[in-house]
Amino acid sequence: MKKKYSLNKKSCVTAIWVLLLLILVFIFVKIITKEKVILEYSGEYVAMAELPSQLSFTYYEEKEWKDKLKEINGGKNLNGKLTFAKLEKLLEQLSVKEYVTYPDEFSWKNVTRSQWNGVYEQILDLLDTKGEVSAKNFVFLTEDSEDESPEGSQRKLTQKGYFEVAEGVDYFHRYDMYQVYVKGERIIGVSSECKGPLTLENVFIHSAQDAKAEILYEHQKILLDVEGLTEEITDTICDVEWKEKKVTAIYKKEDMISGKVLSFNEKQIEISGYGTLEHSGSLKIYKTYGTVEELDESKLVIGNLQADFVVAEKQVCGIILKEPASIEVIRVLLLNAESGIYHENPVFMADKGVTVAFGGKEEQLEANQPFAVSEFFQKDVDYVKISSEDGKIYFADETGTPSSLGYRGSMEVRKYQEGYGVVNELLLEQYLYGVVPSEMPASYELEALRVQAVCARSYACIQLMKNDYAAFGAHVDDSTNYQVYNKQEENTQTNLAVDDTVGEVIKYKGEIAEAYFFSTSCGYTGDMGLWNIENEEKYEYLQGTSLLAEEAKTDISSEEAFAEFIKNSEVTGFDSESPYFRWRAEISIEKGRGEAMSAMVVERAKANETNVEILKEDGAKGSVSDIAGFGKVKEISVKERGTGGAIRKLCVTYEKGSVLLLTEYNIRSVLGAAALKVTDKNGNPVDMKLLPSAYCTITPAEKGYVLDGGGYGHGIGMSQNGSNGMAKAGMNYIDILMKFYHDISIENIYNEE
Repeated sequence: MKKKYSLNKKSCVTAIWVLLLLILVFIFVKIITKEKVILEYSGEYVAMAELPSQLSFTYYEEKEWKDKLKEINGGKNLNGKLTFAKLEKLLEQLSVKEYVTYPDEFSWKNVTRSQWNGVYEQILDLLDTKGEVSAKNFVFLTEDSEDESPEGSQRKLTQKGYFEVAEGVDYFHRYDMYQVYVKGERIIGVSSECKGPLTLENVFIHSAQDAKAEILYEHQKILLDVEGLTEEITDTICDVEWKEKKVTAIYKKEDMISGKVLSFNEKQIEISGYGTLEHSGSLKIYKTYGTVEELDESKLVIGNLQADFVVAEKQVCGIILKEPASIEVIRVLLLNAESGIYHENPVFMADKGVTVAFGGKEEQLEANQPFAVSEFFQKDVDYVKISSEDGKIYFADETGTPSSLGYRGSMEVRKYQEGYGVVNELLLEQYLYGVVPSEMPASYELEALRVQAVCARSYACIQLMKNDYAAFGAHVDDSTNYQVYNKQEENTQTNLAVDDTVGEVIKYKGEIAEAYFFSTSCGYTGDMGLWNIENEEKYEYLQGTSLLAEEAKTDISSEEAFAEFIKNSEVTGFDSESPYFRWRAEISIEKGRGEAMSAMVVERAKANETNVEILKEDGAKGSVSDIAGFGKVKEISVKERGTGGAIRKLCVTYEKGSVLLLTEYNIRSVLGAAALKVTDKNGNPVDMKLLPSAYCTITPAEKGYVLDGGGYGHGIGMSQNGSNGMAKAGMNYIDILMKFYHDISIENIYNEE
């Protein structure tokens, strides 16, 4: 009996030790298998952290999915892997469990990536009704991520450009090749590894030799390892191919043509001597002079830039610039009589013999012989070019009577569905012959005309770089949208002003400055705050200045100081001779005028909401649609003035809300809509819908308000009448320019290297 008891005791001790050992093993297994943050791709499992972005196309946003998946994952974090138990809960959360098939496995087993992809594709079929998610094959070109976003996600460079990478799926290293799930421009998941081949198309190779290739791509210089590279390649367009994470081939594109860009849009580019060709949709432009770099479309100067075009299968693959643009010609879109782009059936004539080129042919016409371009377009041509070597070309009627002034240079006419577009190409200096007399009276002093010529040339050079009318093969049009052109006859004096300043432009900090000008000042000019420009540092040369004959206050931004100044009839300045040096307006906010004012407020708000701040009766921010319920206009008041006295902010108070107007144009438009009468300094009536300027007081009167003001135009930059006054006082054009534009230099564009 005693022996039996001893045996049982020993068995119990053994059992306890075994139990303790099992507990220790369990604890050890739990420790070593504790769920961790997964940083690398695997086909054996899917990380929980990958799922919020993959499911972001459904009715929950990514942040909401993070919270829901944390609950599925045990409530703490998104570490660890997707198991079949978690998958079931996820499908229940999506309400698609009964519609999705998947393997019947133990709940604790990990879902492999291929198994998850099968489930995910079914989820997409069921819930991605808009087709937002697609699968794409990418090779990743760089190791580092670029431009971290505010949400914490990164951007990676692929053979298809930059793509944002969602948090939790950034497994990508240099030359990695994956099939990924993409939503918009964002990688939201990883499907599988990809072996290729994948191709980076139309990339610029600066140099390739000794198993290395330096490419320019997305404005980056990237060095590639190329196995078996024997050919030396320099400064051309190629396709680069990857297989199994290696560059395996470079295909050089041999066909190249040379010419000038005449026009371009998002699909096509027109090249001198070759007509119109298709392009890939994103023009790739590279310069090889000076620093080798990739450029954007703003550097593709129409009509002035000789370039090489790499072509494959009748498509432009890339543009190579071997020399800078030579600013010699400008291309002007000539608007029709109603200021529209298209002409119905233009008829031309020339005062000397004219050549009409069309479809690779030429036809000579005699002087003063009218012809309609429609005759030539009947021969199935892209465009018609009209040139007269020594003469001028005119718009005319069918009898040959001119209906316009004569144009130097040549005419290019293109046919569109809406009608004919007409572009006048001519030398920049000849263009100024037509601009200066159209913008400033030829009777003004020669020094003032020289000032106008330099300003006009500076403005034109900037517009040459903007490509606003690239789709029509032009830089500018001939209206006040840019500079008025060829609306007044050329004049010996204005031509002399252009010739005396040939090539001269205004520069600020090494760049050509936008030389804004206007008609008349009130004695002060303003700064860019009158236009509510965000990047005012760029325009620090436009600081505003005094144009008074005697020294005066430099800051008259208070209501008292400005009223004292503008109502002082003894004040004289360089603009004093202009009838707009002082003016007066009477406005009404009663029925009719008040409604017109409100309609103009709505119009300006629709044009640019950032310059019209709308507040509801309770002070909450409103929208354009709320203005209709604001009721009648009750009051107009100035909230802020610039240092030179112009109104920067004007408040229009309604019965049930208010509107704060920013920018001098908005203020002039709204006050002009309420104007009953405007008279100049001599008491003569002025007929205009736009108030002469924003330099004015607003004084309550019996039937509305009286505005005492001065100046005509926006008030920024050079005053044309002020310039003429300075010239009469003996100042030369350089000194006058330095007066209006601060810290500038006058340089010649034709002397630049």
